[in-house]
Amino acid sequence: MSVRRKPSLLWRIFVVVGMGSLLALSVSDDVWEQFEATVGDTVPRSRIQTLLAGAVGLHVVEAILVWRSARRRGDAGPFRWALATLLWGFPVLGRLRKARKAEDMAIDAVALADEAVELAAA
Repeated sequence: MSVRRKPSLLWRIFVVVGMGSLLALSVSDDVWEQFEATVGDTVPRSRIQTLLAGAVGLHVVEAILVWRSARRRGDAGPFRWALATLLWGFPVLGRLRKARKAEDMAIDAVALADEAVELAAA
């Protein structure tokens, strides 16, 4: 059983639109002026920039933790798991757990099959 590193399409759209919007509001003066004209001055630009920095920082920390965990356990492709976590965030952690569980179940199944072969041979 293969577990994809990428979360659902809907989650990926949310991440791209959300992070893209935060980035555009943080960097582009034109986008900020349109936002301010629509919403008013209820949310200061510094708060948007702080949200972006916090989200990026959180994704970086999650990616480092996933990379270390996958490398320690000997999982296949720890860098790829970390990159997926950096891009898509916490849902990748659940997919990593699911992949580990599937791997453990496969190992147990092989061990059970080996026992069955030994019993049949005896």
